[in-house]
Amino acid sequence: MRQLMRRNLYSVLTPFFIIFSLSVHAAPLNNYIKYGYVHFYGEVVNAGCSVATDSQDQTVQMGQVRNNTFSAPGEWNAPHSFRIKLEDCSTEVMKNVGIMFTGESDSKDPLVFRTGNHAGASNGVGLGISDSLGHLLVPNTSPVRYSPLEEGETVLNYTARYRATSRNVIPGDASTQVWFSLYYQ
Repeated sequence: MRQLMRRNLYSVLTPFFIIFSLSVHAAPLNNYIKYGYVHFYGEVVNAGCSVATDSQDQTVQMGQVRNNTFSAPGEWNAPHSFRIKLEDCSTEVMKNVGIMFTGESDSKDPLVFRTGNHAGASNGVGLGISDSLGHLLVPNTSPVRYSPLEEGETVLNYTARYRATSRNVIPGDASTQVWFSLYYQ
């Protein structure tokens, strides 16, 4: 008899325990707030090095340049340095690296990149990039010179500077976007 009463008690109380436990676990869902996303970007490469994170997306501050500092096409202003840092380099995989900068070249001077492509943009000036030896790197052209890789870390130094593409340089925004690709030997 006692065993029968226990079974009846369990059969009556079991649904209450289940409902109670579900409501306790469901309570935090009422406070659910979606805060945002985390995006992970990366790439697995078969190369002599990997590009350091701080070199992948850079901003080079070119500052303000007076338009009257350019008196003729082909004149340059002061250089602004930047670098591309390569890490985890293995000279057993590759020995040398070259770089190609790509983007829209200036229609009046194809040796430099076009700057400002919108209302309020500067006109008559382009942006040139030179390697550490001062050689101008022609836009959208495969590398002519290669630098030796160092085991571990290799730093490639460059300079960027404005160049007049016409006699009359119109003031305005002279920004541009340039991409780079690495070539190994």
